[in-house]
Amino acid sequence: MSRFLPRSLVGQLLLLVAAMLLAAQAINAVLLFRGAENQNRIEASASAVARIAGEMERLEERETRGRREGRNRQPRFRRNRPEVSTEPYVDSKFERIPELEKRATEAMTNMSYGVADIRASQVKNLPPPFRNSAIGMRFRERPLGRAFASQRDNQEIQAFVLISAKMKDGRWLNLASAQRDRNPQLIRNLIFQTVLLYLLLLIPLIVLGRFISKPLKALTQNARDFDPSKTANDVAAGGPPDVQHLIEAFNMMQSRVGAMLNEKDVMLGAIGHDLRTPLAALRVRVESVENVDDREKMIAGIEDIDQTLDDILSLARLGRSGSEAELTDVSALIETVVDEFVDMGKQVSFERRGRINAPLRTTLIRRALRNLISNAVKYGKSADIAVDKTEDKLVITVDDIGPGIPDDQMENMFEPFVRADASRNRASGGSGLGLTLARAIARGQGGDITLKNLEDGGLRASLIISIA
Repeated sequence: MSRFLPRSLVGQLLLLVAAMLLAAQAINAVLLFRGAENQNRIEASASAVARIAGEMERLEERETRGRREGRNRQPRFRRNRPEVSTEPYVDSKFERIPELEKRATEAMTNMSYGVADIRASQVKNLPPPFRNSAIGMRFRERPLGRAFASQRDNQEIQAFVLISAKMKDGRWLNLASAQRDRNPQLIRNLIFQTVLLYLLLLIPLIVLGRFISKPLKALTQNARDFDPSKTANDVAAGGPPDVQHLIEAFNMMQSRVGAMLNEKDVMLGAIGHDLRTPLAALRVRVESVENVDDREKMIAGIEDIDQTLDDILSLARLGRSGSEAELTDVSALIETVVDEFVDMGKQVSFERRGRINAPLRTTLIRRALRNLISNAVKYGKSADIAVDKTEDKLVITVDDIGPGIPDDQMENMFEPFVRADASRNRASGGSGLGLTLARAIARGQGGDITLKNLEDGGLRASLIISIA
């Protein structure tokens, strides 16, 4: 479900506003429909009360004139007129509506017609007693049965309001009033209102969203492409004031980071120069030591210091490397490094399986591979190299036959100056930065270095490089 939701800030904002607007319109629709239904019912009851009041006035006039014959004679045709009865048609079988009864009583009192009791109810279908005393129907001179079976009338009539009013003489006037459904017009108005609201709200929000998102996209792209080895370009400030302040702060931070990196490079260059000069002078003096054993130990110590210094400077400057990836024959690169160790009498093997080309930063990858092989021959006695290439990555494995590393200490091996207690101590040489530097190089090309103990003994170091 989440994959269908928008991921951008503007899309989520528009979806939230649209959902809230739809919920508000749904609540508004419910309230409007209830209000319209109540209004239709009140109008139907008002028509019934007015017709009953007219009938009461007609009966009172007949009583005043003393026309006894006309008083007891019922008209031949009484359709659309209140039905006179001794008992109310709205009896206990109907659910009464106190609100309508109260309104009807107040209306009769305002018209100076006294009634002893009024009963009101609402039903979906017209009861048989009210068939000849219903108003609001469209008969059009057709038979009664056809009128009630008319599809048009059934569609338009929503319900019937039934009124039974008791006169002072004890007789009841009964009348039904058709309550017509005006909701179709209400639905059309509501749909038009919803569409209009969406246009009035969402279109400005879309424009505002684009106004905000455009500089944010530029800021995101600039942050993603930030390269310490290159001169950073400031992002053009745009959008509302808050976004402009954010961009300005990012530009200032980017400038400070660049300045700090430049100062670090200058400092590292000075350190390298100031340390290597006395080391070189010390090496010259050590050559004059007569004791061969002491001289070799001193020279080894100086070389160890020099190698450690070189590793530290390389690691510190790695993020500022200006080298670009170039298409390289990976097998040839591995063979070059392997030959270096073979010439030194180390047990290093590599079986070439054809030409494998990949875009690499050759100098850095050679340095990382050299560090992995050096660890393998130093702590695992030998190194067996293999290479494999897929569509998006290059994997170079270095296997040794040493004691391996405990699983709980493998990740610690990538920390600077960390060695495993059992197999890697200071006496074995090395600065403790080989794996740290190799992993930094691999991650600089979107890859990584992993360690794994082999089932038959030994350790496998995998140099993974992204070539997508």
